[in-house]
Amino acid sequence: MSLLSTVLLSAAMASPLSPEVVKGEALFVANDLKASNAALDRALAANPNDVEAMWRKARNLYSQGEIDAQGGATSAQRIATYEEVLALAKRAQAADPSHPQGLFWEGTALGRIATAKGILSSLFMADDIERAWLKASNMKGFTYRAVNGASSFPGDTYFALGQFYRLCPDWAIVKVLTGTKGDIDESIRWLRKGVSDGPDRLEMSKELGVSLLCKAERDDDAAALAEGRKVLQAALKMPQRQKTETIDVKQIPIILERADQACGYSRDGWQDVSRESYGK
Repeated sequence: MSLLSTVLLSAAMASPLSPEVVKGEALFVANDLKASNAALDRALAANPNDVEAMWRKARNLYSQGEIDAQGGATSAQRIATYEEVLALAKRAQAADPSHPQGLFWEGTALGRIATAKGILSSLFMADDIERAWLKASNMKGFTYRAVNGASSFPGDTYFALGQFYRLCPDWAIVKVLTGTKGDIDESIRWLRKGVSDGPDRLEMSKELGVSLLCKAERDDDAAALAEGRKVLQAALKMPQRQKTETIDVKQIPIILERADQACGYSRDGWQDVSRESYGK
């Protein structure tokens, strides 16, 4: 069976995929983001309202932003990429409001704009990010899993929400000002759901390990520390299916060394989430 046929059989889609979207999906799995984007652009040229092409291109751009962050891209350069993701997400929602991927990628674009600018200076965005991801996670009628397991829906929402509730400060004042706040136990709950959805998805296990280390630091929880270290060590042995997971493998030893700073970990750059910095 060809890879393209496998893509079609392995993902439950809202509507049949165009041949160029099928190519774009297979090229994403093959880690060729440039060629994948070219195929998706052809799909959108043929049908400007092709939501399946829109969200896949948004995913490609997000992935490229993660890679660019390791190569020294400036915050402004990364934000420009995430603004492209945001535009595609809004376009997808306009084309089909019932499709959850538009909302998911809106939240993801806003989330990465926030980390590029700095979490503490972007707290005003927190409720919009949470709203988009929670609403997407509750929408029915669409499921998806990449043939290599590197991306899934609703699994991707679990991955995103787990990071949100760790990186967003859990202070009462944040709740007053934004309508939401962080919650490390909620972070761990979402990421455990994600690991259940994709037990061999390296990036999901890595984020669970990070949140457990964060809980250990915040709550002086020795059991969370031991489990977090165990989860991260196990993640090092998992298959690296996407270039972003190759980044994760390089970062895990650093995370283990900086376990007391795990609450501020983000793949695209460590965040200062301290009360002292917020008060400045």
